[in-house]
Amino acid sequence: MIRAFSPFLALRYLITRRINILGVLGVAFAVWAMLVVDGVFTGFVRDIRSNVESSAPPLLLTDLPHDSSFTVFHDALFDDPDVVALAPRLRQHAMLQPIRQDQRTRAKRGSNQLDFDHTKNGFAMLIGIDPLLETKVVSMSAWLRRGSNEIARYGRDESPSKVFDEPDEERLAEMLLPDRVEWDMRRRAGMPHDPDINNHRSSLPGMLMGWRRVFNLPHIQDGDPFEVVCASFPGGDGENGALSMRTTQKPFASAGWFGSGNRMFDAVTALVPIEPLRTMLGHDIDDLTSIPLVTDVAIRPRDGITGNELIALQRRLEKKAQAKLPEGSKPCSVLTWQEQNSVYLKAVEQEHAMMTIVLMIVMLVSAFVIYATLHMMVVQKIKDIGIISAVGGSPRGIGSVFLINGTVVGVLGSLLGVAAGVMSAIWINPINDWLYANYRIELFPRETFDLQGIPCHLEPSWVIAVAIGAIVLSIIVAFIPARKAARMNPVTALAFE
Repeated sequence: MIRAFSPFLALRYLITRRINILGVLGVAFAVWAMLVVDGVFTGFVRDIRSNVESSAPPLLLTDLPHDSSFTVFHDALFDDPDVVALAPRLRQHAMLQPIRQDQRTRAKRGSNQLDFDHTKNGFAMLIGIDPLLETKVVSMSAWLRRGSNEIARYGRDESPSKVFDEPDEERLAEMLLPDRVEWDMRRRAGMPHDPDINNHRSSLPGMLMGWRRVFNLPHIQDGDPFEVVCASFPGGDGENGALSMRTTQKPFASAGWFGSGNRMFDAVTALVPIEPLRTMLGHDIDDLTSIPLVTDVAIRPRDGITGNELIALQRRLEKKAQAKLPEGSKPCSVLTWQEQNSVYLKAVEQEHAMMTIVLMIVMLVSAFVIYATLHMMVVQKIKDIGIISAVGGSPRGIGSVFLINGTVVGVLGSLLGVAAGVMSAIWINPINDWLYANYRIELFPRETFDLQGIPCHLEPSWVIAVAIGAIVLSIIVAFIPARKAARMNPVTALAFE
């Protein structure tokens, strides 16, 4: 008996039985799907995490009591050797309304209580920032460039805001626009203005809005005024013991658009200078009884800080801040950028994990196709098995025929799948752009997550692991019909009809 009959017979079965093509394609499809889908989700998660990180300060002191003063915390926090910069923040819900000379246009563009799109109904989360300190904690210049780039993707030309380029610190603290820009705005809006442009000095504080609002405010230009209305509870009870509420309104000037990369943050947030917002909430800087009101403090740790050192810094800062609070106050928190967006990030990670499970199921289905193919081959080749056994073929050699079949199917399928996966990762964005340009079809709706393209990142270790896993799984499922063929009784096989 020829010792090498197993490879020759296995090759013959592979060539003559076209159903083996189904097994190869099944493995190739499973490998391709695992590489492409996981690559897209891995790139998606990486981009989302990067965008979320850029939209949040590295550390944030929050959960502070009502009427907390920035002065109380500044020295205690800044004395820590691992703290590089601090910036006060003041959060407040508000409504925005453009101020227009044409009241009919203004009414038309007013908010609608039935409209739950924050970019349309005028609702905003105001974040009061100190322009002199905020830029030391987060990259405001990157936010302004991104806002301009995002708007440009939709065909509207908006140059990045220059409001942080103001050399005068007093004007920068108010985010004031150039005098000529504000004068033109006042004239267009019918607001009081000096007839002589040379005598005008800007007085309206600036406001940066998330870039998503630009499409619902298509006629807004730099300097255009907005009425900002917010409510506060200054303390004390009103009639019948009810908590009193005070509404205040103040005009702000549009200073441009920003894009942090975090869709939810950009959709609802407007950035304003902190002092005018404090004034609206009853803490004017000229009032000797007022305090530098804050709801949060953004913190930048030193560069190169390790994970364990960052955790230790969090605990230290929490203790220092808590010591400055009145006795009996609820615990404050110092959160990392991940903890500030934990719900969103966990949801994205959970989707990634669920998709991996689905892909594993796809791989198991492909393995079942290989098993079914080889099992059918064993059943159809029972007489051949009996003849081979009768002329001296060993059980091990007979089993090897079908084991080689499964191995070759797995290897070929893995190679094809890896090649298709790598090529798909390279060409996925050009294909997506072509489909959208010609048929308005997108494989991945980039607008949903404000991504510039379909993120696809193939880890070499994952490619190797998937390929090896597919081959091993193919060998495992091929072993069952191979073992059945090897243990078949030659007499029974020859008598099989």
